[in-house]
Amino acid sequence: MPDTVPQRRAGAPAPSLSVVIPTFRDAPSLELTLRSLTRQTLPAERFEVIVVRDGGPEGAEDYAGVADHGKGLNLRIIDLPDRRGRSGARNEGIRHATADTILFLDSDSYACSGLLERHVAFHAASTTSRVLIGRRNELGRRHLDAVLGGGPVTPSAELRADDGGDLRFTNGMPIGDEWLGAMWMFAYGHNVSVPRETVTAVGGFDESFGARWGWEDLEFFYRVDRELGPQKRAFRYDAEALVYHLPHYRNMYQNIQEYTGNREVILAKYRNIDWEFVGLVDPIHSAEILARYRDSIADCLSRQACRIAPAWRWLGDRLSGVRTLWIGTGTGEVDLGDDALTFDYGVPAGGRNYHLVGIEPPIEPGSLDAVVSVDFWRYLYWQELCTFLTTSARLGAEIYLVGTDTELSAGPPPGPEEVRYLARALRHSFTVTVLRTEQPNGPWALHLRHHSADDSVPGTTSTDVEPAPPTADAPR
Repeated sequence: MPDTVPQRRAGAPAPSLSVVIPTFRDAPSLELTLRSLTRQTLPAERFEVIVVRDGGPEGAEDYAGVADHGKGLNLRIIDLPDRRGRSGARNEGIRHATADTILFLDSDSYACSGLLERHVAFHAASTTSRVLIGRRNELGRRHLDAVLGGGPVTPSAELRADDGGDLRFTNGMPIGDEWLGAMWMFAYGHNVSVPRETVTAVGGFDESFGARWGWEDLEFFYRVDRELGPQKRAFRYDAEALVYHLPHYRNMYQNIQEYTGNREVILAKYRNIDWEFVGLVDPIHSAEILARYRDSIADCLSRQACRIAPAWRWLGDRLSGVRTLWIGTGTGEVDLGDDALTFDYGVPAGGRNYHLVGIEPPIEPGSLDAVVSVDFWRYLYWQELCTFLTTSARLGAEIYLVGTDTELSAGPPPGPEEVRYLARALRHSFTVTVLRTEQPNGPWALHLRHHSADDSVPGTTSTDVEPAPPTADAPR
């Protein structure tokens, strides 16, 4: 994205806000969006509107009268000669923006009268760079008469789907504040404002998503969050900064395909826990469990726990192969070999080390001999533990859930009865063996295989969990 910014006309007042709107094949809703911007309580001279039409000559005739719906606005309509997708269209709008604050709207965002004033006031009152996420209610067909007639829209009950409600919060506003540490998950590309200097600092939107739908906005605001500092919680939500999502045709089948394709781009670009949970469940729960696992990693490091070295010395030369994923800390203490992969949270991610939990690692199915998690599996919620085991079974034939007597924030070490219960709970999907070292207080492991095999490992004591429970020297 070019860094140049067009010069303002001599003597012209500087706008407080640049509204950037990408558009493609949606002239009818864009017309209504522009009409709503002509009715703002913020004076027209204090903001500019930059519409970027993506897609070259295709559908150009539909836009012939669009500018008439924005009369009185400081409006520029830019035509891209070729299709660049929403990222490219937004970047072109950013390049032409002159205000210090940019508000991203979509071409189907019918704005309430006070929308722009609330965004401007928020940033004017901020002493540091921050991001404001406004509300977007769904607009049903029953509201169209009011919109087309230029009248006010009667607020709907906070319900899902086309009769109202912000789809960010389908079950109401979150309880607690864990989600505030990952508010970028809620920063969809419509109705979000951010300082232009921050937009420039992160390099604008990633155009590698191309013309496919989905994810480019969340990826951009993820970089914004990292630029501003996640610990600062620079994102805020304002339910009164309201737009209505205008009904327009969407090919949902195509959207899902493109959404899936773009998520693969995300997972290839970011191999960290921030993206493992996005899109799997509702964003509130995603933000909450992301916060949990960030805290778990911090706890693991502060306690100097989840040490891989003792498990490696016990199991390393007894594994069925050398292509092993080791999950824990302290990989620098031992020579895991060139074929090993690691999730070592104590050293920077990069190369063959990822900062992941193990829900969706970028590892080819069947490419590993074993997955070994040292104590970190104890931090996982049961649902995530099940997903981790399912994923690990696709990656390699063997899984070792190694345990020690280390106390974690997740709780005390599992006792014999808990170990027996876990083994029995998993035995319908796995062949499960409890392995113990011959040393007192040494590590132990639940050894899982998807296929029938001799589960004994030389140098260990093996207990088949079905005929007998762990004995007195089992993990405490």
